Amino acid sequence: MRAWLVALIGVLFVAFVLLLGTCNPTSQVVDTYPATTAVVATTTQPAATTAPATTTAAPTAPTTFDPASVGTLAPIGDLGSPTLDYQSTVSTIGLDTVIFGMTANAAQRAAGTRFTPITPVGECYLATPDDAPAGITFWVVAGTVERVDIDTNEITTRSGAGIGNTEGRIIDMFGERIQTSPLPDGSGNLLAYVPRDQSDKIFRVMFQSDGERIVRFWSGRLPWAEELGGCSAQ
Repeated sequence: MRAWLVALIGVLFVAFVLLLGTCNPTSQVVDTYPATTAVVATTTQPAATTAPATTTAAPTAPTTFDPASVGTLAPIGDLGSPTLDYQSTVSTIGLDTVIFGMTANAAQRAAGTRFTPITPVGECYLATPDDAPAGITFWVVAGTVERVDIDTNEITTRSGAGIGNTEGRIIDMFGERIQTSPLPDGSGNLLAYVPRDQSDKIFRVMFQSDGERIVRFWSGRLPWAEELGGCSAQ
């Protein structure tokens, strides 16, 4: 009996120990989640780009004339369309529809553009057409157009004579109608085209050379066509 009791107590003791182990387990919790790695975003500022410096050339100031010393021509309306261009040609009597002897107003209407004086307005002055090729200068004497000077090789006579031609070429084109004389300063020659027709005897086309080639030419009425010193009012 005593042995059975001892055995029972032993069983109960073992059961009690097992019960305590179940209620207070010793366990290790394993964190299966990976450690969170803080990602530091590094923002790299792009290198500042220096825009290339743009150098803008200052516009060239236009040539201006003092109205007090040069003057202007009276306003004129109904000019129509410009008529002077690089197809224009010089003759003994004028440049296209601008004929020697026209008043300044009539010449502006014929050219379809205003004229701007480039020397003081007076008894004799020079003027250039506003809407026309560069290199055209009209002489206005006592209120009428008496001469036109050409300083561009784009405009020639009706026969095609102009700047850049040789003296020989001009003589070949016009033969005995050309009268050649040396320039007073010895820089070249003056080749004068003298018309055959009696009705044109007061007109001339003059070619100025450097001794070999034509460097400028003009057409006009005498005595202005033979004037080398410019307008008397200059």
